[in-house]
Amino acid sequence: VLGGLAAGSATALLGGPSVSGAAALSLTPSVPPPVFGPRMNFEQADRVMTKLGLDAIVVGAGTNVYHATGLDLTATKMGHTPPVYAVITRRPEQRLALIAPSFLYYYTIAMDHRHLDYPAYLYRGADQAADDAALTMEELPLYPDLKQAPLDFIEATRLSIVERAVRAEAARPNLKFALARALRDTGVAKGRIAADVEPVKLAVMEASTSATVVSADDALRRIRPVKSDTEIALMRYAAQANADAALQAASAVRDGADVRELRAAYFTAAASRGMRGVFMVIDRVSSPTFEATLSEGQCFSIDCVSEYMGYHGDFARAVHIGETSPRMRRVSELTGKSWDHVREHLKPGLRFSEVRAMGRDVLRKMGADFSISFTPHSVGLYHSDHVGSGGSPPREDIVLQKNMVLSVDCPMGATGMGGSSHLEDLMLITEDGAEPLNDIGSQIVMV
Repeated sequence: VLGGLAAGSATALLGGPSVSGAAALSLTPSVPPPVFGPRMNFEQADRVMTKLGLDAIVVGAGTNVYHATGLDLTATKMGHTPPVYAVITRRPEQRLALIAPSFLYYYTIAMDHRHLDYPAYLYRGADQAADDAALTMEELPLYPDLKQAPLDFIEATRLSIVERAVRAEAARPNLKFALARALRDTGVAKGRIAADVEPVKLAVMEASTSATVVSADDALRRIRPVKSDTEIALMRYAAQANADAALQAASAVRDGADVRELRAAYFTAAASRGMRGVFMVIDRVSSPTFEATLSEGQCFSIDCVSEYMGYHGDFARAVHIGETSPRMRRVSELTGKSWDHVREHLKPGLRFSEVRAMGRDVLRKMGADFSISFTPHSVGLYHSDHVGSGGSPPREDIVLQKNMVLSVDCPMGATGMGGSSHLEDLMLITEDGAEPLNDIGSQIVMV
């Protein structure tokens, strides 16, 4: 889709000539520079850990490690058992520790970790029969220097960062001993520790038999929604770039275009802004295999999600091609007015249920003959990052807090109206209200 189809699709939607040969890839000038370091709001983590009686959280799932450390790793994306762990504590003097296999650290982590100051506890491999011992650089499985040319910048930098880690903490023979050392150093070895996935839970239990180990799912879903300053900055860019990509693709729609062409054009526009397309729902259908032709006089919904450095934009609009029916124009008008009312009244202290009730009440008072769900959800590392994934009990009626990023889904909940409609923007909850993270602009797209 993002290869031949995407290149041709944008042209087809725009009605321009076909282009032979590959165009050079480029990013828009507004793409910000990389951001290093932890993303997690550690003050929120302190509050949650204190409330749940946790001394530490140990994570190994890729997104959770990224949230804690800022390291975007490849191993878990490839389907491997988590080999890299992060230990999060309530101790300001050692808030964070990284545990990693020495070669993986050398080959994929060191170039990023050189910018960061939390300690790395390295281990040589999976030899479970080994006795605990401090290992030297010569005992670690790193690439040998054949000395046929001077080390280049990457080679020299990787080696120096591994040397720094070994000097500071000493490498151990396996994961058990490296994790045990990190838990002892952070003072949580005998405490109540939450682990995010089963392999991590088992590793913590083996490394510290005196610890009480529980699931981290509930803690993580309470921490994620309240964003740090770093996360808010990433969300500002993600929200606006995602909205711009959606509008660029939707505004180019013409009679006779196919929905797969529209999706490809959106993913292309997102990629040009440094984003990665996650999904696009078109006219109520999320499947990327669905084929349909868009036509003059049609009103249909789009719901577009893409992510920047792991953080998601979420944006929805109704697209009107030419002169649409009076029914669907009224749907768009009342949806926009009801969303205006809701977003102007968002503030800390409101519950999700109160947000839903507010929207439904104002829509009813305007005499709408259709429904809207007005479904709130927290957006960040996930499209719905307040939702647990490890079997936690159903989420409570969440209360809005400062620094949450909220979406309120406003899809038309009716059939037989002659089309489909949706409206959605991202809002940052502030001290006493809320501000949009993407330009609200027009609440419909007219083409």
